[in-house]
Amino acid sequence: MADSTRARLVQLSRLAVLLVLVVIILGAWTRLRDAGLGCPDWPTCYGHYTVPTTPEALARASALYPGQVVDPAKAWPETIHRFFAAGIGFVILVMAGWLWTLRRSRPDLPWRHALALLLLVSCQGGFGALTVTEKLYPPVVTTHLLLGFATLTGLVLLSLRLSSAFASAALSRSRAADLRPLVRVALVVVLAQIFLGGWTAANYAAAVCTDLPICQPGWQQAWSPAQAFALFHPDDRSFEFAPHLDASAKVTIHAAHRIGAMITTVVLLLLVWRLWSQAASGRYRGFAMAVAGLLLLQLVLGVINVKAGLPLWNAVAHNLVAALLLQVLVMLAFALHRDMRRG
Repeated sequence: MADSTRARLVQLSRLAVLLVLVVIILGAWTRLRDAGLGCPDWPTCYGHYTVPTTPEALARASALYPGQVVDPAKAWPETIHRFFAAGIGFVILVMAGWLWTLRRSRPDLPWRHALALLLLVSCQGGFGALTVTEKLYPPVVTTHLLLGFATLTGLVLLSLRLSSAFASAALSRSRAADLRPLVRVALVVVLAQIFLGGWTAANYAAAVCTDLPICQPGWQQAWSPAQAFALFHPDDRSFEFAPHLDASAKVTIHAAHRIGAMITTVVLLLLVWRLWSQAASGRYRGFAMAVAGLLLLQLVLGVINVKAGLPLWNAVAHNLVAALLLQVLVMLAFALHRDMRRG
């Protein structure tokens, strides 16, 4: 009975991981379709829980939001995104409630972890509302993205803990200790790069640089980080299409993302080399191949974004691969932690 309970919780946690990946795809799709304000209110859409399409519903939407026209091509991506996000919240609520009821009979189960996830996803929902009410304010949009990645990471860790992943030792304590600092650096660098990517998208700067490796000639003269990374713009009513930034600020944001990509590539290649050469076990060589493969794929997707003018599904895939790369590093850090504890 105990093992079956744990097995069901593992299945539920994996379902939640899959749902978060779907929501990350839908969130990128919504943002890249310029549909972040497809519904002017939250949690409803023009006062309805789905996109208004009937004459009566359209009349009510017009009365509630005079001067705004329902655009189904933008309203549907936002609505679908909300439905799936609500599904994540429901699954996490079920897991947290289930683990809470088992906290005395099964103290080995991570019920505190599940409660922390419930708090995290509640914050994520709050920032989802703020993205609409604050008219795509870039710090809110970027925080919403980062909280989504944090929710995914928390669920992956919960699944690993529930499934007793990496139960057998693969490294000595000393070797695990040698690798752990570089893994931590890689995690920080990838998180910083994810922030830069989110900031680039939130400020509509993804297509301003059309040359490689950094930007078109003259980008150094346009460098203006004070404006590019300013957090407060109180005079603007809407931040859709970034009217608060001039061309030089957008170039700065994009160039910073490109420079971050170069730094990330160097750090991850160093990690791949260390894993392959110093951790001569199947598990850690598997991690090396996973990091190398995802890094190569991410670089290819980035080049296609530049050369092909930001194709929608390529740009969505760029977001998804970033999420997967982060999770591989999280699993690597978890495996090292387990090996160090055994040592």
